[in-house]
Amino acid sequence: MRRDMEHIERARFILTGAIVALVCAAVALALLLPGYLAIVLDAQRSVPAFSVIAPAQQASDAAAIAHTNALLAVLAPIAMASSTPTDVITEALALRPSGVRVDQIIYHTGNPSSLMISGAADTNGEINAYQGALSADPRFVSVSIPVGALVGTDGGRFSITLSGTF
Repeated sequence: MRRDMEHIERARFILTGAIVALVCAAVALALLLPGYLAIVLDAQRSVPAFSVIAPAQQASDAAAIAHTNALLAVLAPIAMASSTPTDVITEALALRPSGVRVDQIIYHTGNPSSLMISGAADTNGEINAYQGALSADPRFVSVSIPVGALVGTDGGRFSITLSGTF
């Protein structure tokens, strides 16, 4: 009878161990299954070796390439210049009197290059002083300003065109 009891207890111990092992296997499967499915589904959804580009996408890409080429054509002279126009612009802005406000600056490359500065001043004397300071700078070969801005018929508005090899 004792022997029979030992066999029953051993059988219960083995059954309990098997159930614990099955529960551990189920938990491991539940933890690893989402990662496995993500890898398998991602591999199935991967882009094939060849792809067909829609005509609308081709047109959009062609327009983007044309826009980039146009920007490169505009910016290439500035990038290739031996001196950057920012030095000249900084110098021209440093010479302006305190009552002069600059609204717009336009730079044209070439030989000679030109720089047009537009803005407003509180008085005509400040415009004259600005023109005089720019004329005294040896970088600027010519400094031209419309007579209306010097006389005061433009209401304080001015545009100065500077030319030189900058």
